[in-house]
Amino acid sequence: MELSKSERKKLRELAGEIYEAEVDLMLEELQQQFERWRKKEILGSELMTEIHELHTHQSRELWSTYNNLNESMLVARGVGLGLIDEAKVPPALLAKLDVGYWREQK
Repeated sequence: MELSKSERKKLRELAGEIYEAEVDLMLEELQQQFERWRKKEILGSELMTEIHELHTHQSRELWSTYNNLNESMLVARGVGLGLIDEAKVPPALLAKLDVGYWREQK
């Protein structure tokens, strides 16, 4: 796929936004576990397990995803999974991305 310099720059910017959106989702889930702990719904040890899970598994999976896919795939994935609004992607650039595949993965 041929991309202009400005399209590559836009893909980098969008990939960064998508990464932050995914990190925020992970942290929101962890925040919910903190709330459960504060309400005494779970033990501190259970919260520690959740923190460990985020650190050793989820964050590494995310790191791996962002290091193994190129920016066009990351942005297609982000749009397809609803991590970023499709309207943020210029129409000409969006036409070059395989968003449909990722929508099916939802």
